[in-house]
Amino acid sequence: MRYTLHWGPDNARRITTVAELEGLLSFLTTVRGRDGAPHGVDLLPAGVDEGGLQLGIGHPQRAFVVWLDAGAAPGTGGSYGIDDDLEAWPEPIGFDCGVDVVDFKPAWTRVTPRQAVQAAREYVVTGARPTCLRFDPDA
Repeated sequence: MRYTLHWGPDNARRITTVAELEGLLSFLTTVRGRDGAPHGVDLLPAGVDEGGLQLGIGHPQRAFVVWLDAGAAPGTGGSYGIDDDLEAWPEPIGFDCGVDVVDFKPAWTRVTPRQAVQAAREYVVTGARPTCLRFDPDA
């Protein structure tokens, strides 16, 4: 299956292999978004406009992972990936989500950068919600 990774207001790239995904995510950790913030990216099956996985990439110690179920009712949001063994970060972290820098509250960033990449890798391989994190719609 092919995927598209979206970041910033106008950037998108087709992903066909895990190596391509890892290379692009690695690159995005080295460049800053709006106002110097790390990037929020969307990873979707190619040609699809909803669902998929959102990731926060580029903060040295924290990330976010959100599973967006394409079949969910509009406005129901997503489920945040959480590592229950990781304490909440002491303050919100701003991620460049394309249009704005959005502050992600500490409960939403209980994921390491390595875990976010692992979740993206698993999603590209399986096409399903990653199992490497617990997902909580009420985080």
